[in-house]
Amino acid sequence: MKTAYTVLMLLVAIVAVVFALQNSAAITITLLGWSLSGSLSLFLIVTLAIGFLLGTLSMAGALFKRGRLSSGLKQQIAALEKEKTVLSQKTTEPAAAEAPSSDATATHKA
Repeated sequence: MKTAYTVLMLLVAIVAVVFALQNSAAITITLLGWSLSGSLSLFLIVTLAIGFLLGTLSMAGALFKRGRLSSGLKQQIAALEKEKTVLSQKTTEPAAAEAPSSDATATHKA
């Protein structure tokens, strides 16, 4: 999986470089009275990076929640496994102590 991720990131980097080389026209962006000048490719790549950052931040809450839930479930599984071990040890103890012996029933009948 890590190899696929590396290959994907390499392809994105190559596409970004090719895009930057082909779109080097100078533009001016004006927003709320501020004016920035630069190449078209620079503005688009910065906008793409900001989009990735915002997407990652929007998923962070759900990822942290899933991590906490997973941790709690792992603790619950560990407790249940311990309880299972204790119960299985109790059930595998000799049943002779619970069942009456044949000598006891013989003296009881007499």
